Amino acid sequence: MELFLKNTQTLIGSWISTMTLNIIQRKPKNQEEVFRLQILSYSVITFLFFLFTAFYNLSPAYAVVDPLSVPNNKFGIHIIQATPDESSPAAELVNTNGDWGYITVLIESKDRNHDKWQEFFNDCRRRHLIPLVRIATHPEGDYWKRPYEGEEEAWADFLDNLNWPTKNRYVIVYNEPNHAKEWGNKVDAPSYAKTLDQVIAALKSKNQDFFVLNGGFDASAPSNPPEIEDELFFMKQMEETVPGIFEKLDGWVSHSYPNPEFIGLPGSIGRGTVRTWYWELQQLRNLGVSKNLPVFITETGWKHAEGLNYDSRLPSSDTVADYYKQAFLNAWNSGRIVAVTPFLLSYQEIPFDHFSFKKITGEKQNTQILGIEFPEYYPAYQIIRDLPKTMGDPIQESKAELTKGEIYSSVVSGQNYIISLTFKNIGQSIWNDPQGNFKQVSLAAIEGAEELGIKPVELLKTVKVEPGKEFTFQLSLHAPSSGSFKIALNLFSSGKQFDMKPVEFTTMVKSPVILKIKGGLEWKEDFSGNYILSIKGATGENSQTIVLDKNGLSAGIEARYLLPDYTFDFILEKPFYKPAQFQQKVSAGINILDFGKLNPDILSAMLNPRELWKILPFQK
Repeated sequence: MELFLKNTQTLIGSWISTMTLNIIQRKPKNQEEVFRLQILSYSVITFLFFLFTAFYNLSPAYAVVDPLSVPNNKFGIHIIQATPDESSPAAELVNTNGDWGYITVLIESKDRNHDKWQEFFNDCRRRHLIPLVRIATHPEGDYWKRPYEGEEEAWADFLDNLNWPTKNRYVIVYNEPNHAKEWGNKVDAPSYAKTLDQVIAALKSKNQDFFVLNGGFDASAPSNPPEIEDELFFMKQMEETVPGIFEKLDGWVSHSYPNPEFIGLPGSIGRGTVRTWYWELQQLRNLGVSKNLPVFITETGWKHAEGLNYDSRLPSSDTVADYYKQAFLNAWNSGRIVAVTPFLLSYQEIPFDHFSFKKITGEKQNTQILGIEFPEYYPAYQIIRDLPKTMGDPIQESKAELTKGEIYSSVVSGQNYIISLTFKNIGQSIWNDPQGNFKQVSLAAIEGAEELGIKPVELLKTVKVEPGKEFTFQLSLHAPSSGSFKIALNLFSSGKQFDMKPVEFTTMVKSPVILKIKGGLEWKEDFSGNYILSIKGATGENSQTIVLDKNGLSAGIEARYLLPDYTFDFILEKPFYKPAQFQQKVSAGINILDFGKLNPDILSAMLNPRELWKILPFQK
């Protein structure tokens, strides 16, 4: 039981309630009657869905960002371990023939480890998985503790410090609170309502992008307090305790299990079926909820006969695979549903081995089904994987920060420049993400482009930049003859500007810098000869040979590569003399660089007697 509680927080209540609540469905005596009833039920369902969807689509669904306002892939899966061992097959399952599916994952209070979960979110980002995070406390004996006073702040701090894969940060607030085992060993609707209200407030105060969802209820639970409570009665108590509590939600979580015994037919209608979500929305409407909450079916699924021990009372895995196909094509095809994450991808132990999409492997497989080779997953995995899906395109924040470089505040008329600008990815998207729909990232001027000849620069298609990484763009600029210009730059993804304020500069076109070099040689009266002038600064490094006359003066040197009003390092060198250097701010027009006298480098000259002789004092 302890192992079970540590790894899951879900079906124990549903299991009890489906055995105690009398929702037994009569089974037809022959297959012909089954066929007629299924056809009739599907016809009725289609008609009801049409009316229901039409009614609720009169106004747009409220959300931080409405997940249904963009292409959305509703296919998902529930996982236990936040590791690539599960995220990799999950991505193949939900993104084959589509993109950006969902996963439901649990974070316990004792597991608020920033580095661990940031790496998992980064993995989700790379695999195009949208996490539905269900927060949990920790088990104490055979039940889950209630959150301690103020724990909502700890959750808000932890979750807000993570860089989520998408703009919507989906958070499910605990689990099946109409079960005592899930809520401190006592059913307490007022307590859960207050906790939910506090978590919503704490998350929203940190960031409005938190998309807060209720903990899914066990719809099949009978009323038997303090161990278990009817969902509708529980919801009414919540509304009485915190009026408008359901209006504060951004979406609705449903546990739409095919009861009784998790083996109900996919064509069944109403409470305790795979269409429980529909019944729950009706109850919300009856409670006065006017907000059109998008639906997240975070738990659903059938038990199959195969597991650690074969159970002939359950449908075969082939039958369950067909049930899933029917449910996705019919029961869960409504435009109100954002995600369906069946329970569960992999569970190798009792009690959920019969729900697991992954077959029993390793030692257990050898001992339980010795000598038989099986594919890694049951047929439901292949069936769902191969179903047609939508190429999801969730909203992601695309942001960048200029960490190095600038558009020069002054440039020289007629001069061409290649300017290095380094941007850091501080958003959620991967620039030039090769997965799914490729979106070309580029740097472009939205102001000053025409006047200064600035053309967009594309990020190389072979380069992708994840959040936290940097890339340096080489921007070309041509200075006109005169004028002052404002430049505004931004990054673009497939022609759409990033979610950031443009980076702005102002540049003034000026006449060139003219240098006149003044220098001399210690112990000499005639300073004429060749010297080397080296310059370091904003435009890079440059070296050139200059000629000084006998008085130590050069002719005017037009240094078009220098920027007026910028400071540069200047170094004057001559063989067998120590270099002279200093910093100086230059301006347009004539600038005198006075290096004074260069001192002889006796040590280096000693290796060359002829040169040593030349620099000695008696050689004027």
